[in-house]
Amino acid sequence: MATPIMTYIPNAITVLRLLSVPLLLVLMLFIDDNDGGTRLSYMMSLLAALLFLVSMISDIVDGYLARRFKVISNFGKLMDPFADKMLFMVAMIMMVGLGRMSAWIVALFFMREVGVTTLRAIAIDEGIIVAASSLGKYKSAFVSSAVVGLLIYYPFFNVHWYLIGHLLLIPSLILSIASGVQYCVCVYRKYREKLSMV
Repeated sequence: MATPIMTYIPNAITVLRLLSVPLLLVLMLFIDDNDGGTRLSYMMSLLAALLFLVSMISDIVDGYLARRFKVISNFGKLMDPFADKMLFMVAMIMMVGLGRMSAWIVALFFMREVGVTTLRAIAIDEGIIVAASSLGKYKSAFVSSAVVGLLIYYPFFNVHWYLIGHLLLIPSLILSIASGVQYCVCVYRKYREKLSMV
């Protein structure tokens, strides 16, 4: 049985992740990749990547704690995915301005997220629940890794992070579209099943 304080910890972690979004935005405002970047750009790129990585790890932690102590709340169900999407989209949009990511790629990710989120809201309103798929989990892992690589950008530890980030974008985009289509198909099938039972 969860202690009183444990009931608040998962939501507190989610709130902290939400607060990391404007912090990430501020850090990236100080990045300038022109002329190979400055010492400040190097430092801010690394800090932005670390902040993003810690935020993604916190998502795993709060989800585990909520399930482990059975303290899943409506706030967590709503705000947890919202915080994740805000973090991803802010990082991606800011990288378009820096020239680290193409606008059309960000647009595709954005359309996928808005489409799935809207469909999920409609499905819930109809009483249809679709569990997270393995494709969606793989998508999140690949997108997170790609964003971290592109946030680091510079060759720290003699590793070409920019190249790694761009290579990971390819499976990220494929998995993003595939998982979105899979979700749409699952919702459609469950809706057909619901109608057949009426």
